[in-house]
Amino acid sequence: MSCQNQNRSFNYSQGSVRLNLNKYVFYTKSRNKNTKNFDLTTSSASTISLHQRKKSFSWPSSSTAKLHTNEYGRACTSPSNISSNYIALLLVIILSLAPLSYSNPGGSSSSSPRYESWKYEMNLDVEGSFLVQWTPMEDHIVFRVIARTRGYIGLGLSSRPYMDGADIVVGWVHSGKAYLQDRHAVGNGEPIVDRQQNWMLVAGFENDTHTVLIMSRRYNTCDNQDHVISNDTVRLLWAFHPDDPVNPEHARPRLHYHGWRRGVQSLYLIARPTKQLSPTLASESLHGKTEYPYTVSDESSRSYSWIVKNNPVEISDSSDTLMLCSIFKPPTLFFKHHIIKYEPMIVSNNSERIWRIMLYECSTREKSSRMEKLIEIGAEDCNQKSRAGLGKSCRAVVVAWTRGSSGVTFPENVGYPLYAEPQRYYMLEIHYDIPKDLTFWDSSGLRIIYTHLLRDHDAGVLSLGLSPVWKNLIPPQQYSVTKEGHCVKECTRAALPKTGINVFGVVHHTHFLGRKVRIRHIHNGSEQEPLIEDNNYDPSFQEYRTIHHSRTVMPGDHLITECNFNSMERSIITLGGLTSRDVTCTSFLFYWPKVNMSLCQSKPSLSTVLYSLGIQELSPDSGPIKISRPMDLAGKTLKWRLLNYDWLGHFHYFQRATREGTFNPSCDLAPKLENVDYKYPKIQNLWLPKNVCKAQENEHHVILRDKEDTSYIDYDSLAFQDSAAFKPLAIIDVDPYRNLHVPHAFESTKWGQAKKVFPDPGLEEELQEVERDLESEVHQKYPDGYQERATKKGVTSDSWSFMSCERFSHWLSMEIMILGIIVLRFY
Repeated sequence: MSCQNQNRSFNYSQGSVRLNLNKYVFYTKSRNKNTKNFDLTTSSASTISLHQRKKSFSWPSSSTAKLHTNEYGRACTSPSNISSNYIALLLVIILSLAPLSYSNPGGSSSSSPRYESWKYEMNLDVEGSFLVQWTPMEDHIVFRVIARTRGYIGLGLSSRPYMDGADIVVGWVHSGKAYLQDRHAVGNGEPIVDRQQNWMLVAGFENDTHTVLIMSRRYNTCDNQDHVISNDTVRLLWAFHPDDPVNPEHARPRLHYHGWRRGVQSLYLIARPTKQLSPTLASESLHGKTEYPYTVSDESSRSYSWIVKNNPVEISDSSDTLMLCSIFKPPTLFFKHHIIKYEPMIVSNNSERIWRIMLYECSTREKSSRMEKLIEIGAEDCNQKSRAGLGKSCRAVVVAWTRGSSGVTFPENVGYPLYAEPQRYYMLEIHYDIPKDLTFWDSSGLRIIYTHLLRDHDAGVLSLGLSPVWKNLIPPQQYSVTKEGHCVKECTRAALPKTGINVFGVVHHTHFLGRKVRIRHIHNGSEQEPLIEDNNYDPSFQEYRTIHHSRTVMPGDHLITECNFNSMERSIITLGGLTSRDVTCTSFLFYWPKVNMSLCQSKPSLSTVLYSLGIQELSPDSGPIKISRPMDLAGKTLKWRLLNYDWLGHFHYFQRATREGTFNPSCDLAPKLENVDYKYPKIQNLWLPKNVCKAQENEHHVILRDKEDTSYIDYDSLAFQDSAAFKPLAIIDVDPYRNLHVPHAFESTKWGQAKKVFPDPGLEEELQEVERDLESEVHQKYPDGYQERATKKGVTSDSWSFMSCERFSHWLSMEIMILGIIVLRFY
């Protein structure tokens, strides 16, 4: 292979100079002593020239180095060029280590992160073929993607775990030039080139095995074809191909189908607790052998490990859900210590079978003789009679691990206290989701890191949300159902210090149906910015997330944990509860200083539940309790009503009744509140997010809507002339996707045509438990009967206005009838 007379030179002089990056070459040496150069600039309008980045370098001497390259980008090593080649190699190595500055996507110059150091990184492929590294900046984010390919690389951002609707960037290196293209997906076809190119190419190169691309983008481009990068969970889609696109230097190159070389991973791009190398959890073998070495924090030489895990126990499919409990004593301590970190220890192959691992601190009022006996028994079902009452005495949350989390590392000034008291006990609770016809062994647990170097503040964990009771009903085949759990002002006033508590992290927890979670903050009747929210929540990725700017909750504040559920794949009603098929909505709030309150939740009141189902009165003397009014439901049971309610016709009525109705709050320091029907708080000023794109919307005619709403999509915009975006290229044929309407999955689902899901075998048992719970509550809470209570004690007028009107109309009709009979007698 002969060398052409093509010289690319680096020119510099003594002092600080500006290097012409249009000739910038990355130069590496391969094993066979052949060399490669990588020209990162692009002459095509479809790529971005690096000399626009205005990188500055300093060099102490004056000289000129020349590197000859052939048409394939390989360096020529003729005797006349050997010395210059080595000089060029030395130059590029030094330049690559120099600090760089570049113009960020917004156009303002700012310091970029050193390319050797990235804040976060993750292997998206289990084989290590696709590594993503990134660093969040003030108003933009910088990525480096390293893939085991010499073809193109694709990286996608989406709120859903599939290609349709994803924001995709595609890049490749060809003939010494790096290319990058902003695209979006419609359906599962080839991604379409965006009208507005918002990704910036910073650098790119390849060697014999890998391709590397460095790129950046603003968090919010105000482009409806781009994904808004925020603190929400993002699905990171990835793909690559061994070949470059067809016509790689063309403005509209065609991509080869990637085939099996693809995947998706849920993660947080901004509020991440620690640096992660892979999405896998710390795992253990059944007998405790660690699969990879454990690394502690900077205080590793002064910290200790407390292993809290069960001995191997057999888990059978006698039930689809199992709550396994065991009691542990803390390490022997002579003075107070601080927990600074914890992580799961999951037995290999059992990570998909465990929903949650909790560690609770038990009350010192529990008898030590009983607790010692439970330690000897070991792990067993939490519902065993021997453990009766432990749910109330062991409720102070110490560790909250949920599926998908890698653990928690506390901030440097905070630690959870471990006291030097011999009578302290802790309860480990593991929630298993057991597949049918499966029996397995497990000895999973937790690794807790603690230190004697006390930190400034004692941390606490506060459990917010909905109490796990059947009353948290989710109708079937609904795209969006909202439930709210309240931490009322009476509880925060009683528990929090005058200076309040500082929230620094949170873990959200729902089961399969969860889609969105947020914690609303009401202060003095006005709604503040949410403590935390996730509009793209993934039930399989319940990672701990940090709050970079800690928020303060004051005494008398009202917190509302709001969860949004999607039940489109459920053909029958879903009840609230602890099993994996049930509905749960919990947020674990990490804060300092620690207070004497670990739980602050609520549940819908019985009157609200019955009102939402159209039930006016119950007959307490029947067994099971039956409906007495309205007349068309007389004699029916609550179980029958739940299974036969017209959710299609009355869902909006049900949703409004449950959100505006009364609820029963519960917290450690005000137990009597649980018997009070509490009204929804009055919020004077609602919080609304700022529309940062409003000005640009008027200027660029960008229509910003909810991505789940497909009615706004201008499908004509999918086809455009390339010259409009890539001047001065000539006009080519319009995009083949013109006028193609590809609706979202939920839009094409009609009522009665949803995916058929057969009832869970355990639902019948749960409904029977509902009947027993209803009977117990009616007779214990309302001994005079529910009908009498509704008239004597008076349910809220708003909730029962329709019942009063119906009674009045019934009374009026009876009076008219009697009057008519009297009149007829006289005539």
